[in-house]
Amino acid sequence: MLTKVLRSTHAAVKAGPSARPVLAQRSFHASRIAQDHFLDANDEAFSKRALDEANAKPILVDFYAEWCQPCRVLTPLLKSHTGPDSAYDLMTVNVDDYPDLAAKFKVSALPTVVAFKNGAVKNKFVGFRGDADIKKFLGLL
Repeated sequence: MLTKVLRSTHAAVKAGPSARPVLAQRSFHASRIAQDHFLDANDEAFSKRALDEANAKPILVDFYAEWCQPCRVLTPLLKSHTGPDSAYDLMTVNVDDYPDLAAKFKVSALPTVVAFKNGAVKNKFVGFRGDADIKKFLGLL
């Protein structure tokens, strides 16, 4: 197929510019990508997004640890309820990497999910929750 295209293009070039076939051109353009998951956030990312008083879109902050099995199950559930088509963003914070941040928001058990809106804590739950409980939690926000 490629050989056939190259031959036809070569023949068109020999015939002159008026006989050259018109090829469709692809155009690419950049647009803003809506970020909805801030995974393994650091202190700076946390401050910029969760504590931003100007941001009215709620964000769920999932405090977790690698060794926590319920955390490994909860995070994918939270991801399924957040996204570009959702009214919520998701941020994960590893408590082993950022213990001061976890202490600041009184994380004493894992997993802990804290909901922020306009830079303030709006709601919180501790421990694993199923799909129905997560929907109920989001409905309260």
